[in-house]
This record gives sequence, C-alpha cells and structure tokens, in this order.
Amino acid sequence: MKHIHQIIIALWAIVSILSACSEKTSTGLIPASNLKRLGIKVKNVDRLDSLLGSALINQWATGTSVLVAKEGQIIYGKSIGFRDRETKALLRNIDEFRLSSMTKPIVSMAAMSLIEKGKLSLDDKVSKYLPEFASPKVINTFNTKDTTYTTVAASQEITIRQLLTHTSGIGGATDTRMAMVYEKNNIPFLAFADKLTLVDRMKKLGTLPLGVQPNGQFYDGLSTDVLGAVLEKASGLTLDSVVSQHILRPLGMANTYFFLPLQKSNRLSVMYSETIDGRLERTQPLQGKLNFNYPITGAKSYLSGSSGMVSTAEDYAKFLQMILNKGTFNNKQIVSAQTIDLMTKNQIGDLMVNDNKFGYGFFISTDKGLKNGAKAGKLSGSGDFNTFFWIDTQRKAIAVLLTQVYPSYHSSELLNEFERIVNETLDNK
Repeated sequence: MKHIHQIIIALWAIVSILSACSEKTSTGLIPASNLKRLGIKVKNVDRLDSLLGSALINQWATGTSVLVAKEGQIIYGKSIGFRDRETKALLRNIDEFRLSSMTKPIVSMAAMSLIEKGKLSLDDKVSKYLPEFASPKVINTFNTKDTTYTTVAASQEITIRQLLTHTSGIGGATDTRMAMVYEKNNIPFLAFADKLTLVDRMKKLGTLPLGVQPNGQFYDGLSTDVLGAVLEKASGLTLDSVVSQHILRPLGMANTYFFLPLQKSNRLSVMYSETIDGRLERTQPLQGKLNFNYPITGAKSYLSGSSGMVSTAEDYAKFLQMILNKGTFNNKQIVSAQTIDLMTKNQIGDLMVNDNKFGYGFFISTDKGLKNGAKAGKLSGSGDFNTFFWIDTQRKAIAVLLTQVYPSYHSSELLNEFERIVNETLDNK
C-alpha cells in the first residue's frame, strides 16, 4: 500500500509540474530564449522541477510555491503540488501561504517608512507610545512548577532600534520561561483564535518581565508585535492600514494581507504536520488557543507584526526586489536608498546570530556563515511554517520558497538543496 501511495503522489507531482509549466505569473516568466542573455542555462533551471517533485514524493511538502529572479527578471516561478492534498486541489501561483516570521521584515520596513516621515525615531523609547514599558524588569529566577519568578531592574529602557534588531530582551515561544509567562497572561504568539487586539495585549506585555537584559544579545521573540503596536500609536491607524499604506499598495502587493477577504478564502494553502516517521498529516486547525486557520476563521482581530501575514511567492518577491533595487519598484520610490542601507547592514555590533549578523528585519550572512554557494552579504529570513527567502546582493538575485508544514523535520534538507541548485544555476554551473 505504501508503494501505491508513493506512485499516486509521483503521478500527481508530474501533473502539477506540467500544469505549473503552462501557467505564468502575472509579471510573466522570461522565455527560454532570454535566459541565455542572463547567463542561465535552461537545463539548470529544470533541476528545480526535479527537486520540487522529489519533495512531494518524499513528503517533505504537499505543495511548494517558488519564485527566483535575477536582475528583476523571473527565471523560475512555479507552484507545484497541492493546495489541498485530500481534495486533490492543485497549488496555483495565486494561492496564499501563512508567512509567520516572514511578516517581520514587512512590518520593519513600514516602521522605517514612518521614521523617514518623522513620525517616530529609532532612539525613541517604547514607553513614549506604550507607557507600560517604562521601568522594565528582567527575570532573575524562575520556577517552572508554578511559573513564579523574581526580577531585577533592566539596565535601560527599550528603544525602537532594539525592537528592530531583536535586542530588546522581549522573549517568545523559543524561551520556555517566557512561553509559560505569556500563556498564563494570554499573550498571543504564532496563531491565535481569541478575540484580542494588538495594543491591548502589548500593554499587558509591557507589565511583564523581559527574558534577558536589553541590548545584551540577539533574542528573537515578540519584539515586532510590540513594534506593530508602536506603529498604531504613532500613526493613529491600525497596523494593517499602516502596512498597506506604506508598503503593500505602493508595491502593488494585492495578494498580501493579515486576514484574507472572504472572496479569497479558498486560496489559503492547507497546513500539514510532519510525523516522526516522515508522513505528512493534515493539521487540526484548532489546538487549544491556537488557530492555524486564523487568516480565514476565528475572531480575525489580532494583527501580529511578528507572524500574522499571508502572501504569495510573487507578491513577496516584489517586496524583495524593491530592497534589491535600493527602495524602488516599478519606478516608484517606496523608501530611500539610505533607509535600505540602514536596514541591510549589521546593526547588532559585536553580537552574533550563530555565525551571522542582523540588520533591521534581515539576517545578514558573514563569510563564516556561508553555505550552499551563498555569497557574503546575503539577506535572508524564514518562518515557522516552512517559508524562506533570500536576497543575493552580489548576484542581483532574489528567491522565495513557500510551503506549509509545521512541524517539519526536513525543512533544512529542502532549503539547502534549493539554495544550492539556485546558486549553481545563477553561476551557470
């Protein structure tokens, strides 16, 4: 039965690849005759078909949407596999993916746009907009049995700059202590079902302790949720309106949202979970307070700057191309070149993120952190639901790979092979 199941998946993989080959993105794929001018061999591009087909057969994903562009021209843009495996609904380029932490660069860019316009400053204290963040405390001792803790005074107040660099000391789900504190105090992370609002919950978070001292280390967590609440206070608008006004509408990102409109609800890709023995099972949408279908069901009121947005590969690629273009896209200046330079250079000083650095919203590869043929200065990010992107400033290329698997035990295998093939293709190897 297992072999029959694999054969069926393989046949559907072939069908989906053939379907994807005939479907262009709205901005158009470059005809094969033009790839040579960019130094790209068609046979190298075709290796991506094989990889994504193998990912379906190996059950690393049920469907994958990919876009790779060089010098602003798409050299590969396909959606392969299923939006919904059980109904055999094939994945299309217009189908939506939960971005999770790939939301953070967009919200960070919106913050920088407001900074350009003088509505806030990098060195503003968060307490200027959310007074609850004045006089912060840091956890000193923690009792996991009853979530009680002691605190010490923070060395300084948190600034907007520290929110952007994730050096604020505000924790997240990866720190067990903070996850327990947030759960007890009804602070959302990842995907939430309850009827809550961002500013209200961030005010509550401001009364809770930090996980580490501000400016002491790179500490990924809910900093961008707090940043989103600051943007609401600074602008007088909701976060979705801020992001739409400053980023989405100017870029023509018509398929990027916090919550999908009713008429587009059938575009949401189904979430799957990988089992220990390597099978993909349809994720149960409601798991306690978690709601993995938050873009189309539930209260749809919590605008998470850390993990709340959905998008397509093509839409997200517009955002990445604008960054590569130093702030412009389709002859529109979205933010200044100076702002892009600030966001894409090391902003954490001597601190490290493994072997790499961090700017305002982007991981920055160093010589020590390179792999898969990447070049120094690569900007990148990813999301918990198996979504990835990078910007290759040396090759003048961008890449987006979107799937919906959580948890995933083979995400690194898929990403590493994808990155290696893309880089070899760009280098004409």
